[in-house]
Amino acid sequence: MKPIFNLVFMSIFLLLSVQQNKKNVLVRLSIFQQTREHPGKDSSQSIRIINASTLKRVSVVVKDLSSVLTDSPLWQQLFPGKKGFTIYLYDVTCNSFEVSAAVRYEANDTLYHLKLNRSNQRATDIALAGTLIHEIMHCVLLDVFKRALQQEENAIASILSFGLNKNDSTCILNNDFFALVNNGDDGQHELISRVFYSDMVSILEHFAGIHKKSFADKNVAKSLAWSGLQKTNAYKELSNEEKNVIQLTILKEKGIDMETD
Repeated sequence: MKPIFNLVFMSIFLLLSVQQNKKNVLVRLSIFQQTREHPGKDSSQSIRIINASTLKRVSVVVKDLSSVLTDSPLWQQLFPGKKGFTIYLYDVTCNSFEVSAAVRYEANDTLYHLKLNRSNQRATDIALAGTLIHEIMHCVLLDVFKRALQQEENAIASILSFGLNKNDSTCILNNDFFALVNNGDDGQHELISRVFYSDMVSILEHFAGIHKKSFADKNVAKSLAWSGLQKTNAYKELSNEEKNVIQLTILKEKGIDMETD
């Protein structure tokens, strides 16, 4: 077993590396706590989203999405009987629509900061949910990483269950989870595409059902789940026809007109 100071060093290294390309953002002082708990279910397992966004449809999307995430098999697997985590959600104005959202997390934070591009005002509820699901997966990876460094058995078991290749330079676990998480957005996107893609599709489909926005085309959820993952190896292996359908679906659901944007 590596000395404890090596684990601490790795933790600090990760938290600094994922911040190297992100700017600090002033957040709103007014905070509205948006949670969804279930009768008879341990509320400590709930994902807690503090919603400080001014986008008009965010609150209803967060309400239903929180419920779906807490009930999802993925959440139960990664957080069985464990306290979940808290996300502070707020909106910012970005120069481009290409970055729909981003997660900011620093070493002394007790929650994850999720900034939402105000261009999402034009997105459908389904597309907005897809964006939030993607960013929440980043939070999940960072949270599992942090708990694994603390030698939590469930976090270590979860990482081993991902079935990743044996390419871990840290030698803490015999797979490349830590190496990919440490590689910032690109590495984390690889992990999301390999490990969470099918779960993201399922979560989005479940969200659509309880949100009463069912898909006319069942492939919409599959297309939206690729949003933000277009640089991954899995996406590159898709046919040009598949990529074209995915891109057009993402643009349509996000309300982006390429002729004017």
